[in-house]
Amino acid sequence: MTKIKRITPTDFRGEYMSAMSADFAILKTPIQIHDIAKTSGFIQVPTPLHRPEFNFIVHITKGTALQQVDANDIAIKENEILFVRQGNVTSLKEVSADAAGYIILFEDQILNQILSKQELIKLFSVNVVINLPNPDSLWLNSLFELLNTELYQAEPNLGICYSLFQAGLQKVFVSSTALNKSVNRSAEITFLFKELVYKYYIEQKSVLFYANELSVSENYLHRCIKECIGESPKEWINKVSILQSQLLLRDLTKSISEVAFELNYGDPSYFGRLFKKIVGSTPSEYRTSITQDLSE
Repeated sequence: MTKIKRITPTDFRGEYMSAMSADFAILKTPIQIHDIAKTSGFIQVPTPLHRPEFNFIVHITKGTALQQVDANDIAIKENEILFVRQGNVTSLKEVSADAAGYIILFEDQILNQILSKQELIKLFSVNVVINLPNPDSLWLNSLFELLNTELYQAEPNLGICYSLFQAGLQKVFVSSTALNKSVNRSAEITFLFKELVYKYYIEQKSVLFYANELSVSENYLHRCIKECIGESPKEWINKVSILQSQLLLRDLTKSISEVAFELNYGDPSYFGRLFKKIVGSTPSEYRTSITQDLSE
């Protein structure tokens, strides 16, 4: 079964910041940072839809940005921060000319070292932009400046980098009312369900499979997912699959039927109807829009 290409932190620099001067160092560490004010002019906006192999945060201290995360366009403005989980289909759609702040890319291995399971679930279950009080946003920006300085040393001390990043995350936790709420069982099940879907969405589209993996009944899983994200498990599975199909449709050497089969949809017509329901256009119309964008 074909796997959709996932973008690593180094890929991000190579594919979306290719015009950047060689004077800017290329980081190859599990955590990377980009100063928005200095690098936004080199990022090809909007970036193509991609599926990152890393988590990232966007912290805006001035100006605005617009980030697509799965099917949602999320506006980020001054003193706001957005967390995006690896596996999401995403695109940086807009960055204002006066934008300032930092984009931080970080691998799962870091989170497993510095966050508890409950903190991890909180961080990626909110699904909204977190608004920070101005003093806390300034404090966070100062800390990210230190992280930026350390990471761009000839030999960065990763222990220092991880400690700084952990301190930044803890500051966000104590500054956000949404993140201070306890994690209930429904939120935990929803987080684990979404993690599984991102892992198995091609091979497994049965709700029963995910319920069995989580050791819960289908009815209980349905209640949890509906309570937390307002959609049924089946709707979410299909949405993830269709969003991923947009990446495959960018390969113009593949027919729409081939894309449907690669995503384990045996009936291309059903795939087309589902695509239109979720995306708002047919696969053919979507592909036409891609070719128009590439020709401009």
